[in-house]
Amino acid sequence: MDQIKVLEKAYKNDGAYLLSVCRRYVRDADAAQDMFQDGFVSAYLNFDKFHDRGPGSLKAWLSRIMANTCLMYLRKKDPVRNAEEIHSVSFKATSDEALAGGMSRVKDEDLYNMILDLPEKERTVLNLFVFEGYSHREIAAAMGISEGTSAMRLYRAKARLAEMIEKYERE
Repeated sequence: MDQIKVLEKAYKNDGAYLLSVCRRYVRDADAAQDMFQDGFVSAYLNFDKFHDRGPGSLKAWLSRIMANTCLMYLRKKDPVRNAEEIHSVSFKATSDEALAGGMSRVKDEDLYNMILDLPEKERTVLNLFVFEGYSHREIAAAMGISEGTSAMRLYRAKARLAEMIEKYERE
């Protein structure tokens, strides 16, 4: 099967999921749609680098391309990515188990919107760490930040998410 047909099939079967990958990184729906399209162009241009490792390997490869396309977009949008914003917000510590328990009580759509409401840098690290399985070292390299900054942004994202979940449960 030629690459156009393979990518057309992936677009039909996995397009909604791949667009949701872009939406996790890019809050603006139009920009996410652009990243989705750019991701497929990149996949077409780099199809010779794809190695079929069985069911799901194309979807995983395309997911990685979508995430990397969004990272490049975010990098261009924020060229001063090493400058760390200072937040005077104090976060209370939350365990991963407590956060996971709270997340299980939230509707998927509401949780998705909470993640979209996170500040962009924190949302990006959370997505890379949780959904893409990147290590802090890989996140640091991809975003041009230190591993410590990556860990701090993940901590902030989890803390903010925990606060949002608490507020959601009170309402």
